[in-house]
Amino acid sequence: MRQSPEDNLREDAKLIRRALNGEQSAFAKLLQKYRRQVYSLTMRMLGQAEDAEDAAQDTFMRAFQSLESCDPNRPFLRWIYRIAYNLCVDRYRRRRLLTVSIDETVGEGEIPRDLVDESPGPDELLAVKEEQRRLNELLSALPPRYRAVVVLRHQDDLSYEEIADILNLPLGTVKARMHRAHGLLRKMLKRAGEG
Repeated sequence: MRQSPEDNLREDAKLIRRALNGEQSAFAKLLQKYRRQVYSLTMRMLGQAEDAEDAAQDTFMRAFQSLESCDPNRPFLRWIYRIAYNLCVDRYRRRRLLTVSIDETVGEGEIPRDLVDESPGPDELLAVKEEQRRLNELLSALPPRYRAVVVLRHQDDLSYEEIADILNLPLGTVKARMHRAHGLLRKMLKRAGEG
């Protein structure tokens, strides 16, 4: 049976207090409880499994080091999402992605670039996978501040208020970024349709 948000908050508060009292197994339980969600966020933000794993690990290390700043009366997931988001933005800024045109040739213009789709399966599965790839490409093209609100809203199904809390932003800024992100996505989809 699924816990109510209030029960979950109480359970997390107990674990946080126990961890603050030096009980490492309590923090390990928090890590186990939220590891998948934190990794999911870092993966969607960074787009590469190795970077996402490193960011998720760094998130929990930072959370452990600064646990005393966590308010046990507020959702732990929001607090740790904020840490993960900030780490992803930092990593994104440090790593400027190299983009490659699929129309360019390799080397000195002699060898055409081969792009192979290695995912076998029925046409429906391929179509779903292609749509997911296109969506991920579009999300990756968004600046991190817009990508974060889209991911947290549409993939994690968080409210605008929860997003504002996680990102430490005013509610109006979250709404404005969501509006701007949707506008940018529409423009990219229109350009892709014309291309």
